[in-house]
Formats: sequence, structure tokens, C-alpha cells
Amino acid sequence: MIKILIAVVVLTLLAAGGGGFLGLQIFNTVQAPATPPAKPQAETTAHAPPYSGDITVRELQPMLANLTSPENAWVRVQAAIIFMKKDVPEPDQLAAQITDDLVGYLKTLSTAQLQGASGLQHLREDFNDRAAVRSDGKVREVVIETMVVQ
Repeated sequence: MIKILIAVVVLTLLAAGGGGFLGLQIFNTVQAPATPPAKPQAETTAHAPPYSGDITVRELQPMLANLTSPENAWVRVQAAIIFMKKDVPEPDQLAAQITDDLVGYLKTLSTAQLQGASGLQHLREDFNDRAAVRSDGKVREVVIETMVVQ
């Protein structure tokens, strides 16, 4: 019994000594001041804003479409397109074509594809791709204003 008690005391002292040593090492490491990060130098070249010039924002008609699954699910999207005024001679006609194309695309989606932030990001990217193809690259961006899935 005394041998077990001596072994426990010796192990406790070794653990306390090891813990104290490790604590001092960590304290000395943290106590040393860290060098402040270098400040990035200001860029000398100015970048042009993404939407400079004579731009136009055209709101699209609200789009309502039924989804593929589940069968009773609907989606309503309000969006706008951004384009250069000089590039598009008939903006109303282009807006109608893009709206029609986007409604056709919405009908191929399911609720699982629209869930979460990544679903919204994918939808935004797909809208931008389809609008660029439909307008021959004249539409700079499709902005999703609201989206309701029911």
C-alpha cells in the first residue's frame, strides 16, 4: 500500500513539474511582442468602377413559374438588368426576351436547387449567363431583387 502511495505522489510531482515547465514556455512565447503587419501600400493605378459610363437599369416583369419538384411548388422572382444605354437600341424588346428565357429556365429547377446561399448564388450566375447569351453580351448583370418560393 505504501509503494502505491509513493508512486502516486511521485507521478503527481512529475505532472505538476511538467505542467509548470510547459506553462512557463507558453508564457514566454506569448509575452514576446508580435511585430505589427506591414501596411499595404496604396495602389498607384486607379481601377475603373465596374459600372461607369451611361448605364441603364431596366426592371423585368415579375417572373412566376412552377418548379419541377415538388409538383405544387412555385417561385416568384423580381429582377432587373443592367446594360449600356448605347449598346441596346430596343431595351423593352430585349427585356421581354430575357424575361421569357429566365421563366423557361425557372421551370426546370427544383426547390433543392434554390435552397441556401449557394443556391441563390448559382441562380444568379445562371441568370447572368443566360442574359449574356440572349443579349450577345450587352447585358452586364441581372440583379435579383426578390425571390419567393412557395
